[in-house]
Amino acid sequence: MDASKKQREPVAFKSLAELKRFIRPGVELKTVSHANHADMVGLTRVVTTVQTVGFYSKIKDQPEHPFSTCNHGKGFYTDFGKAGNYIFDGTTVKVKDTRKQDRGVIYELEFYDREQNMEETMMDRKMVNFIKEQYPPGTRIRLNAMEDPYHPILPGTEGEVDFVDDGGQIFMKWNNGRTLPLAPGKDSFTVLPPKLSTLKLYMPLTADLYERNEYGEFDDSSTLLEGRELRGYQDQITAALVKNRMPEETERGLMHWYDEADSVDRKVRSAVFTVEERDRQLWGVAECRVAGELSDTELETLKEYLTGQASDGWGEGFEQREISVDDGGELYVHFWNSDEWSIQTEQELFSPKLADGLPELCFSTLPGTGELICIKRGESGYYPSDWSTDDPTQNQELADYNNERLGVTQEQRLAMECGSMHGWGVPGADPKTYEQNGMKMGGMTLG
Repeated sequence: MDASKKQREPVAFKSLAELKRFIRPGVELKTVSHANHADMVGLTRVVTTVQTVGFYSKIKDQPEHPFSTCNHGKGFYTDFGKAGNYIFDGTTVKVKDTRKQDRGVIYELEFYDREQNMEETMMDRKMVNFIKEQYPPGTRIRLNAMEDPYHPILPGTEGEVDFVDDGGQIFMKWNNGRTLPLAPGKDSFTVLPPKLSTLKLYMPLTADLYERNEYGEFDDSSTLLEGRELRGYQDQITAALVKNRMPEETERGLMHWYDEADSVDRKVRSAVFTVEERDRQLWGVAECRVAGELSDTELETLKEYLTGQASDGWGEGFEQREISVDDGGELYVHFWNSDEWSIQTEQELFSPKLADGLPELCFSTLPGTGELICIKRGESGYYPSDWSTDDPTQNQELADYNNERLGVTQEQRLAMECGSMHGWGVPGADPKTYEQNGMKMGGMTLG
């Protein structure tokens, strides 16, 4: 049999999330049964437009069919609804009737992957990859016009790119809270310059203090001062740092001397050395203005460059210049030293380490609804679980079962719940809090 005439098999799904990831323009579906639209049964539809909350489709090879021309020419609209409305029975997707008390099945669907020849597949892949390169996550966009006739985003609304799916749609995090995607070539929008954020990299600060003797002459030996002793000299050091900046550094600071034409050079618009008191200690700080977010690799590249500037570049010149201090003494400040020196972000150096004793993931239930949810260490909020049912008691049992399978203790679960709601630096995000205090939850005394 010719491969082109081989009968296509429907695709099986296990969850709504899996179905949503599959649906994209070109995907075909067939209505197996429908309580309200018997005339739709057996017709093959082709997905034309995918949105966050649903999708449009038209009857295959029948552009004039009423189901193809409805909704102002966009085709038949299908709402995704909630995960609890679906029954996934092998390759058949059954959807419940939410308007009836018995919530019986209103229609059944089968989905088929899109038909493409190899040339079309390669062309589509190249276009999607191009769109992903042009609009990476975090790209700021202002909407000019959206073709959606029902629930469009208002012109002038701004937001950030969340991701680009395999169909080339740009999924957004709009400032108004909506997530409706953009369709390149159909919707009109403008890419905005990225917002600049401040990134601080901290390093231990030391200095040599030379004092005058009773004869008014400088002693041959100096006194080594560290962060705690340097707090009283913060103003003098800051003034000296500003004074020693070169005219070439007015716009970009230390990045003026960065000699690589890479993403670090494009993202880090400026970097200057300054000082800051934290935890009763004076620290050397590389204060950077950054467009967007740096990847782990880009951050390491920036750290290596600034380490070189602190040790052999700008910092080497600065530590040879005297700073006059009270009592006629002179201070020589070092941004780098060979004794246990490091350069770290604010989070790396100062953030509480309470979350270190927690698992990467745990399960819980949402107060009020009883929905099964997932909580990830270090992240605020929660993620809905595809395993959630309509029964809160069953969801609680599922949470307990999965936590036991993952080795998550009840104390860790309580700490994860607290951290996701109130921040990971609060005492309640530490499982030891519940072990020590024997806190009561749900009628049980823990610890």
